[in-house]
Amino acid sequence: MRYKIELAYEGTCFGGWQVQNNTITVQGEINKALSEVCNQTIETMGCGRTDSGVHASYFVAHFDGPDNIPLDLDVRLNKMLPNSIGIKKITAVNEDFHARFSALRREYHYHIHRTKNPFTANFSLWLTAELDLEAMNQCAQAIIGNHGFQAFCKGEIPNENPNCDVNFACWEATETGYTFKIQANRFLRNMVRALVGTMIEVGQGKISSADFKQIFAGESRSEAGASAPAQGLHLTDVKYPTAIAKGNTLG
Repeated sequence: MRYKIELAYEGTCFGGWQVQNNTITVQGEINKALSEVCNQTIETMGCGRTDSGVHASYFVAHFDGPDNIPLDLDVRLNKMLPNSIGIKKITAVNEDFHARFSALRREYHYHIHRTKNPFTANFSLWLTAELDLEAMNQCAQAIIGNHGFQAFCKGEIPNENPNCDVNFACWEATETGYTFKIQANRFLRNMVRALVGTMIEVGQGKISSADFKQIFAGESRSEAGASAPAQGLHLTDVKYPTAIAKGNTLG
């Protein structure tokens, strides 16, 4: 039977979501706990692959397990997992559901704070400079729609397809600094952090919004700015077709 897990995690101490050798990952910890509870090897599939240090206030994974799975599985997992991982809900779903391929949209937020604060240091980028939000939002508007994002991709492009359909992208002023919000059907590796890093250069006046648009139109990662640090990035939402994602909650 297939099960959907909805969870959240604080990514500071993890080498990202995906299982890797010689590092602790979110997927690895969940696989280990599930396998122990179910008394068989369980491997999860996530809705994406967040990098080391990136957080998720909402993340979805699925796994195939026994029909007689404990009804209090979420409670058991939360007792076994580190405090930096929290299971929100586990649902029995249709076999057609796939955490990654069934997803329609994913949303990320990137947070910047202007006053040094030890309580937000692991969740936001400390940047004292005042940024030109109008210029940065000109850049954000330019990336809305279906475009190739070669200039903002690290490493190989999955299936040699650089196109992402961006539903919305915008910068907002907050009480403590700034937040960038973006939603798209898919994201290339390091794409959001590369976009944010380059837009920050626009906001600081190092390059213009016209320069950004020229970089965006090109295909060279070396022309774009440095990637913004991982700690400011949060996966906040994943949307699925209602019919395929709903199911019976355990417990």
